Amino acid sequence: MTPLNTALPAPTSGETSIYSRTRIFLHWLSAAVILWATFSGFGVALLDQSDPFRQWVESFNPQLTSLFIPFFAWRLWLAVKAPARPSAKNVQARLASAAHKAIYGAVAGVLITGVLMMSHPVMLLALVPLPQLIHSKIALLELHQLHHVLCAALAGLVALHLAAVVLHQVRGKSVLRRMR
Repeated sequence: MTPLNTALPAPTSGETSIYSRTRIFLHWLSAAVILWATFSGFGVALLDQSDPFRQWVESFNPQLTSLFIPFFAWRLWLAVKAPARPSAKNVQARLASAAHKAIYGAVAGVLITGVLMMSHPVMLLALVPLPQLIHSKIALLELHQLHHVLCAALAGLVALHLAAVVLHQVRGKSVLRRMR
């Protein structure tokens, strides 16, 4: 088995990573949380509401994503403070920048609506109570619908992001090298 740090050749001088170790860590943490929450969230919607796995996911995901919020805020702050491409010069770079901004916006929207739409208090790690912030049934229903739309948009953006990674790999420009 090949060790993780030697799985890909080192970046060449023209491909030197523009991401710090912190940004790379936050990227992969975000990827793990977003992919889990997306697949599990949409997946359990196919199960009966009384299914034990669905109930576990619906209890676990708000806790996981609540714990993720400060890491996402940190990642967003780093991205604003030092953009990966401070001056996108060509159309492809501008599209990539716009796609990344859309992903950040969708994640922020999903997290915000997720917190606001909680229909009951949640105990975070059985230690910290997360209160229900909105009590209006109509507002909760609207937030729930908006949350699902934002989740679907985020899933689409992630699929687009993954397709771009594959396209770059096929064309011989390994963007994965910069993210390891």
